[in-house]
Amino acid sequence: MNRSQSISLFRIISLIGVYGGLLMPLVFIPVVIFPFVFSKLIAFQILIGLTFPAYLALIWLEPEMRPKKHWLLIAVFAYFVALALSVVTAIDPSRAWWGNQERMNGLFTLLHFLAWLLMATSLLKTWKQWKYLLQFEVVLSVIMALVALYQKIDPKILLFPAGDRVGGLLDNPIYQAVYQMFNLFFLALLFMRTSDRRARIWYVVLALIDLWAFFAAQSRGELIGLFVGIALFTLCVAATTKIRKIRYGVFGFAAACVLAYGTLFALRNTSIVHNSMLARLTDFSSSVDTRFIAWNIAWQGFLERPITGWGLDDFHILFNQKYNPLSLRFTVYETWFDRSHNSVLDVLSMTGLIGFITFCGIYVALFWNVWNAYKKRWIDVPLMAISVSLPVAYFVQNLFVFDHPAGFSMSFLMYGLIIAATRPEFLGRTEEIVADTKNIKVDPKTAPKKRPVPWVALGILQLVGVILVWRTSVLPFQASHLSILSNDAYSVHDYDSMLAYAQQAAAIWTPYIDEQSFLLGRNLIDMQGNGQLSGYAHWKDLYTLARDLNQQEFAAHPLDTHNSFVYARFLQEMDTLVPEDAALAEQIYKQAIQSSPKRQQLFQGLAQLYAQEGRLTDLLNIDKELIGFDPEYGESHWNYGLALMYDKGDVQNGVQEIKLSQTVSYPYHIQNVRELIGLADAYIVLKDMDGLKNAVAILQDNFSLIGQTQDAANVYAQLAYKYQVEKLIDQRDQILALGKQIDPTVTQVYAQMLQAKGPNGNPLSIPTAQTTTAATTTKALAPGGPRR
Repeated sequence: MNRSQSISLFRIISLIGVYGGLLMPLVFIPVVIFPFVFSKLIAFQILIGLTFPAYLALIWLEPEMRPKKHWLLIAVFAYFVALALSVVTAIDPSRAWWGNQERMNGLFTLLHFLAWLLMATSLLKTWKQWKYLLQFEVVLSVIMALVALYQKIDPKILLFPAGDRVGGLLDNPIYQAVYQMFNLFFLALLFMRTSDRRARIWYVVLALIDLWAFFAAQSRGELIGLFVGIALFTLCVAATTKIRKIRYGVFGFAAACVLAYGTLFALRNTSIVHNSMLARLTDFSSSVDTRFIAWNIAWQGFLERPITGWGLDDFHILFNQKYNPLSLRFTVYETWFDRSHNSVLDVLSMTGLIGFITFCGIYVALFWNVWNAYKKRWIDVPLMAISVSLPVAYFVQNLFVFDHPAGFSMSFLMYGLIIAATRPEFLGRTEEIVADTKNIKVDPKTAPKKRPVPWVALGILQLVGVILVWRTSVLPFQASHLSILSNDAYSVHDYDSMLAYAQQAAAIWTPYIDEQSFLLGRNLIDMQGNGQLSGYAHWKDLYTLARDLNQQEFAAHPLDTHNSFVYARFLQEMDTLVPEDAALAEQIYKQAIQSSPKRQQLFQGLAQLYAQEGRLTDLLNIDKELIGFDPEYGESHWNYGLALMYDKGDVQNGVQEIKLSQTVSYPYHIQNVRELIGLADAYIVLKDMDGLKNAVAILQDNFSLIGQTQDAANVYAQLAYKYQVEKLIDQRDQILALGKQIDPTVTQVYAQMLQAKGPNGNPLSIPTAQTTTAATTTKALAPGGPRR
């Protein structure tokens, strides 16, 4: 293969990397943990890792193919230097470098996007070349849109059922909206830069499909970003174009957008809008309290570490250390933040002033280059308007969310386009280039020698690339896949395969151990709860493996509160099988509390551990301390009241706490019909007949959610018996009627109870304290939100 053929080959391979990188959002391999993120980024890393060596060989052979000096490219490099500094000085450098499996936002992954940007800006330098790439991208966006829209017809088309808001192959509706927002601007650029009527019709059709998918995502932050972008685009065109037809067309489009949304907002309370997917886009009244809490924590973190921040992807450590107990008022899901949901504050808190200045520098360089290119007439009005409005739209929507793989994919595509577009050769403005190469006579004696093809160096680079890909992408993918196989085997009660797959996964190196340890530990807890673990012959091997994985993750990331919580809970749930590890569970809980001193879930877990061990004084001290974190949060009063009434025997103070749990600003919501027994006992002691009647109303109104329980006949019979004693016969009959829907034998159990105790027995003799307390506390131990 001669030199010319080699250059062509290397260019083709590099172009595969560029075009293939845009396929990343479409990748969906449902055989790993977090397939909507992890499988995409692993595929992207493999693609760049295998094609980048050919790009290096290409720019070695052809120096003119190397990236040229450009202020935006320099600004992007400066930002990556800031990211690297934040990794070196991070609270958890390993997490800052690798990220985690759910987000894949570590510097290692981001460097692949930087490599993609270099390849794109080196290989694609003219509008014609970029037009083909953008056409390829918008076709992909329509595929993404159609998959998302099909979820409205068949919500189960992908691995997890879709809700009212659809995310398609990105799963998260916010990610889908951001992705489509970029493509709407790309389609606008393609539309304005062609005079082909047929092409324009197609661009309009594609834009309508993408816009439909954008609205189906029902993401308000992205809607604000899109509107700001459209407004700025309109101003840019109106202020610069001299063609009235274009000016009137753009103004007409902007006016139509305003009129359409204004009409929609005016009709927001009508059934047509209220029952449509557009309803959420007209409702901005939802609580943002948790966002304000996270934003305040991010600002506090910046003030504490202002130079290089807490470290890239280490916001979870900051959030946990400064955790605000008020977060639990808005459900457990709102208490585990690994981002502030504001990209500017994320940059400030995680990368400090250096990161923030270089982050702002990207926008400064971008706008300066666009303005300079427009002044020199290197770009036309459509390119200028899109190059200004799209970055602003992206920035505005990022004030409400955080960056993610789909966002990175599109933002680096945007950077590459603007870098290319603000050079004189992009639109063929050859008169602005320093010299016309055709008229330059080159002296063969002084001309630089053509470099030979570096086959040996390329072979070494390619080998290094393959090893790197295998080590950092393929092996983690394989470990994640084996963990899913182990989880699947558990679901069909094939415990031997579950153990074998888990052992194989544990034997493979991966920086993402936390999800392996979580899945295996969760499954063992379920087996223990169902009484199946002790009956399995190799339960000790399962336990030891899960314990070692959790210990390994705990040692690697001791400040990761969530993983510490999961580890402590696992040890606690295994208490009856391995009682000697109870002391270790207490130690892990206390260390987790040091990393998050006011997180209620940690104290609740430790309180349950003390309850299991019969350490009443320690239990009561923790429950009382929890009330101090947030006196208006009902669950803390509920747990403390149960412990006082049943465990300590302090009935009077206990019932007052239980009553408080129902009357504070954020009352405790009964989770199970069994808990109504404790509530009924409190109202009986207080002689609160209205409260007793309301307890039955709670059961009736929430029967589908709280009606099921183990040993239903006995639970409903006990509850009915208490109402019999209080002579609330109508409520007693209602309880028995509901109980019969769960277990028809409830009336027989009740009759036996009535015969044994008589109609005026002591209602407080039932239930036992531990049954009620355990049922209440276990709910609080859920480690976090949905794990996909």
